[in-house]
Amino acid sequence: MVGDAPLDPDTAALVAAAREAMVNAAKHAGVDEIDVYAEVEPETVEIFVRDRGCGFDPDAVPDDRRGLAGSVKDRMARHGGKVQLRSSPGAGTEVGLVLPRARRGTASTTPVSEEETR
Repeated sequence: MVGDAPLDPDTAALVAAAREAMVNAAKHAGVDEIDVYAEVEPETVEIFVRDRGCGFDPDAVPDDRRGLAGSVKDRMARHGGKVQLRSSPGAGTEVGLVLPRARRGTASTTPVSEEETR
């Protein structure tokens, strides 16, 4: 972890998306170690979840498998963020989560809901 940022609804959603990416890696990568790196910059907060496991073809994931699409991509999109996914069979997976930071004076004052932290 490099840097610090307040926990608001957007950063809570980022943390929840990262948690889901870590759970997916733990379930599917077939490795004992997963690397997680977070960095707070003036304009963005980024979290990277990387494994050196079995990898997968993102285009071959069935539509009924909603983990990455629903819990990660959709959540990030709702909060103005994006997901950068790199994976291929045999080469591991990296999920990059990028969230723009609220500009000074425009940060959300909405409390973090329990739903956003799941």
